[in-house]
Amino acid sequence: MKKISRYILVLITIITTMTALPGLYWLAFEKPNRAPYLFYSCINNGFVVQRHQNGKLIFSDLKGDKYTRSKYEQKLPLLYIRQLLVSGTMPDSIHGVEIDIHKVNRNRSFFRLRPKDISSPKPGLYPMFESRSGRVNLQMPKDFFRIKSRMEFINANTNTVEERKSELFTSALQHYGFAFPSKMIAGIPTTRKSCDEGYFVIDANNHLFHVKMVRSRPYVKRVKLPEGLRFKYIACVDFSDKKYYNYLISDKNKIYILTQDDYKIIRFPVEGYNPKREELRIFGDLFNYSVYMVGKDHLKIVVLNKQYQKVDEYQESWPNRTQRMEGKVFGYIFPAELSLSKWYSSYNKFYFNRTAGFHWLFLNILLLILYFFILRKRKIDPKKGIIDFIIIGITGIFGFIGVLCFPNKFYD
Repeated sequence: MKKISRYILVLITIITTMTALPGLYWLAFEKPNRAPYLFYSCINNGFVVQRHQNGKLIFSDLKGDKYTRSKYEQKLPLLYIRQLLVSGTMPDSIHGVEIDIHKVNRNRSFFRLRPKDISSPKPGLYPMFESRSGRVNLQMPKDFFRIKSRMEFINANTNTVEERKSELFTSALQHYGFAFPSKMIAGIPTTRKSCDEGYFVIDANNHLFHVKMVRSRPYVKRVKLPEGLRFKYIACVDFSDKKYYNYLISDKNKIYILTQDDYKIIRFPVEGYNPKREELRIFGDLFNYSVYMVGKDHLKIVVLNKQYQKVDEYQESWPNRTQRMEGKVFGYIFPAELSLSKWYSSYNKFYFNRTAGFHWLFLNILLLILYFFILRKRKIDPKKGIIDFIIIGITGIFGFIGVLCFPNKFYD
């Protein structure tokens, strides 16, 4: 029993050191990666870039032509419009389109979707706002809804079901062929938005519905989808131009939008998006949409015009931390690492990563030899420590620390 307790303590030490030591190593030696900043210029219809080189910020285009900061800002007038207005270098028109600051701001949009946003847990209850209250500001309702065997509203103060309202909305959904329960509910459940457009709900048969409350009555619209199209994530947006309700990610990792009022599904001509490992950023301006797919070691940009047609594309990669010097040294020290979190997930749990290659075997062998001499110095027969040798051979420095912290006192 005492031997079992000792090995339990060794195992706990291995788990602890496998979590702490690699984290401390990266904290001490990992160099921050300065990814380039690229934007699509509506002036020269090409990409311009900011890069950090030798401690300096360099402005250039992809041809290698370098700019001063002011010239660089003039290449991106819709991004630096306030600076150009102050300096008096803002053009009156671009490609024959008169530049009006109100129109520029109305057409400006930014969307960001991280992998952890997709994997994060979803709330079980949602507030249903009044879309046409006649008030300037939205007010948080006293009840919240869920869609299981029916659409059910629950009063937050009394924790009781509001039967009349629940039956009203359930009947409206059934009238349009909604199949209970819902698979996904997407909306903007906050009062910090310009207006309320309700929720977009996927039913049990993968049909998409728009549900909102208008003057205390249910509004339901069934959205016609192409055959076989399935969505795994819907991100609703509230942009000033009011062109579309949301971005939708299909089960095949394609990006779609749902246009406002006419409910048209439009696919962005973007390939290669990986929602599990890439951050999606979409910048919209007066002329284009720039779709960024950003990973830890790569960047891809697809530029679309206002008709959602591809006009340009760029991609770049750089060494990740395992390919840089600090990563190569890491591979000689640690056979694996445990972490409690990952940048692409909202869940805290143990994430196990085995070190690529087998360079760590050199250190494991050295530790085995060292442990052999430690036992000899303590006048202990190394044959009696065969389990400890196996632990060190497999887990390396983690097991070595474990067996030294809790030496075996029961060899005899």
